[in-house]
Amino acid sequence: MRGYKRGPGRLGVALALLAIAVESAAAGPVWRDSADLGVRVFEHAFARATVNDVGCVVRVRLYFDAPAEGYREAAPERNHYRFLAEVKLSGGQKFVSEPFDNREPGARVFAFSHDTAGEGCWAKEERRLRKVDVHACRGSLCVPQRFD
Repeated sequence: MRGYKRGPGRLGVALALLAIAVESAAAGPVWRDSADLGVRVFEHAFARATVNDVGCVVRVRLYFDAPAEGYREAAPERNHYRFLAEVKLSGGQKFVSEPFDNREPGARVFAFSHDTAGEGCWAKEERRLRKVDVHACRGSLCVPQRFD
């Protein structure tokens, strides 16, 4: 059959799929960790934290419940809470989130990242979650206490 061009065949397709799978795996996190928390501040219960790497970046998710009774004030500014979280990992690494706000009751997730590129890219080494602490204040203009 002249003019017929043969496709890559089964082996070619299998190799292409393998290359895609390897590339996808390399792009994902190398390590992950999670922990149940017992942190309460202004009756907001921080119940769980997850951490993982993406290259030189550590990604964090904090899961918490905001109590309905904390958001029933007649003055709207009293129904506003501001938080600051400190994350400690194995190897003595620690970092603090940017301040984050909450204005409504219910289950919440706050996600943030910390770029370690300027610190030797330590996020590429496997870490374990050691501790999460949260400071908070009440009011739209308040500033949560900093960590020492």
